[in-house]
Amino acid sequence: MKNALLSLLFCFCCFQLFADGQTILPNRKFGKPTMEELNMAVYEPDSSATAVILCKLTDISYKWGIESFRLVSEYKVKIKVLKPEGTSYADVIIPYYELPNNAMKENIIGLDASAYNLENGKIVRTKMKKDVVFKERVGESRMNLKFSIPQVKAGTLIEYEYRVESDFFFSIDSWKAQSDIPILYTEYNVTIPEYFKFNIEMHGAEKLETVNENASLNLSIGSQLLRCSGTHLNFQGNQLPALKDDNHVWCADDYCTQVNLELQGIDFPGSLYKSFTQSWEQIDETLLKDSDFGSRLKMNNPLKEEMTALHLEQMKGADEKICAIYTFLKNKVRWNEKYALYSKSPKQVLKEGTGSNADINFILISMLKDAGIPAYPAVMSRRDMGILPYSHPSIQKLNTFVVAISPTDSTLVYLDSSVENGYLNVLPPVLMTNRARIIAPDNHSQWVSLENVGANLLRSSVKAGISSEGVVTGTRETVYIGQYASRLRNKYRTAKDSTEFASKLASEENIQVKKLQMEGRTHFSPQVYELVEFEKQYTVNDQFIYVNPLVFLHVSESPFKQSERKLPVEFPYTDQVSLTINLTIPEGYTVDEKPENQRLQTSDGQVLCRYIITQQNNQVTLRYSFRLQKLLFLHTDYPELQQLWELIAKKNNEMMVLKKL
Repeated sequence: MKNALLSLLFCFCCFQLFADGQTILPNRKFGKPTMEELNMAVYEPDSSATAVILCKLTDISYKWGIESFRLVSEYKVKIKVLKPEGTSYADVIIPYYELPNNAMKENIIGLDASAYNLENGKIVRTKMKKDVVFKERVGESRMNLKFSIPQVKAGTLIEYEYRVESDFFFSIDSWKAQSDIPILYTEYNVTIPEYFKFNIEMHGAEKLETVNENASLNLSIGSQLLRCSGTHLNFQGNQLPALKDDNHVWCADDYCTQVNLELQGIDFPGSLYKSFTQSWEQIDETLLKDSDFGSRLKMNNPLKEEMTALHLEQMKGADEKICAIYTFLKNKVRWNEKYALYSKSPKQVLKEGTGSNADINFILISMLKDAGIPAYPAVMSRRDMGILPYSHPSIQKLNTFVVAISPTDSTLVYLDSSVENGYLNVLPPVLMTNRARIIAPDNHSQWVSLENVGANLLRSSVKAGISSEGVVTGTRETVYIGQYASRLRNKYRTAKDSTEFASKLASEENIQVKKLQMEGRTHFSPQVYELVEFEKQYTVNDQFIYVNPLVFLHVSESPFKQSERKLPVEFPYTDQVSLTINLTIPEGYTVDEKPENQRLQTSDGQVLCRYIITQQNNQVTLRYSFRLQKLLFLHTDYPELQQLWELIAKKNNEMMVLKKL
């Protein structure tokens, strides 16, 4: 009955593909490619695809090992390479686990891979040899199996299959129905014995055909055959579009069509029910008991004696003390550009003079506590690593933390040791998640959002005169706050010297820099002040001068080029810009044309741009403001967002025309 249902479902999917005008039908047979597959030159639903997954089969089942169950995962993948860029899909990496001393591990068995090419009208198979298969350790418990399939070029059909047998029977990996290339057909089968109680979750925009039915299972336990009931799950997807990374999406996997199975518990006959479901409070307790996490929160300040030189007792406010401690620590230890949740020994970190953000953060917490300033870790999943699930607590989803500091009983500020150019509450955008959990003892842990912890503001004033030769000469005074200050400091740090920094500024803004003065460019402080004396040449002829009254553009072009979009738009942080420009018209000229005043905004008012230009005698004043208050826009909002940004860019590029009297 089960096979009949699945065959019927497969035939239905094939019919749908054919009905949609697709010229090639899925071929679930491996080792027997068809001429249609080899002759395929383009994937009609996505002609830009460099490769397409023609068929991907995943089967999950259980078997009895020596002392317990083992999870068996079988994979079969068939890929058609359509363009030279698609040959990269012949390089495959399979991650797996292997704990120290072989306590628990995963074995990859039955790896087989081949490339098929058409030569003189005949199908030629090139089988992968074992000498191109390598193992690589990438962590204490993580391994990679890597291989490259030979003789792959545009037009090649790739096939590979393997099986993973795992001691981690309690954990089934999420099944991703989509990839970064389109998929013609994919199928996921899971057979679960009655003893395992799973919570099944599906999400994503693409449709999957599903079957959920009872099954009769036979399990071999030693020389005995155990018969039990179970559940068989089947998911099928066809013509699934590619899910590509995007400049305005932190983690595309958050929106991938997928199936997640979370083990709730195991109920063996004659044994007590064992729950695998955790609460966030239990995860708090686990972390606080961990030797590489909780124990670090109890350690004494390793820089206690040296810290006396800071004379913290002479400082007035907590913020001043926090900044002094942080700057002192950062002069001792350099961030190695790695994010982590657990840390090494603080002695080792200080000796090496470098460490992950976790390594340095734990030392920072101990120093702050020693100074009488409460500090706690705020654990999270980085924005580029996926959203942290509230409803399905998982310690595996946590990958780093920032430091939550309580300078007063009612306030919190945030800091991370990866910050090189920021300040309090100016975190790297990748850490500004809306779901972080402050881990505190005595059940005082709490959820916080780090999306809007600090203001990000650029405030600029330009005072300049326009000559009859079309040269705008004047000054620009700018205050950079929050992320704007961080970005400017980063530009300054990456420049070879101040001369190169000024040269890049001149090139970016198409100006001549006559003088450049900055304050706070290298300090750990809330803002940067910049004064620029400049000249900028505009178009001039016998009758007219054409000048952009903004002088320094905010948005030169729209970043939203796609005609349509399937993913949401995610902005890194809230944003505010305020520009005031005062221009003096040259003697003998009058304003012939100037841009119209305009107010541009989204329907919900969360993005707003104002452009107000006035004239009084020979003075033209432009007041320009921009405000972004919302970070997530659904894909259905994209047309409005795209149109708005195009209008803002158009407004930024409008010219004022001065006519000679």
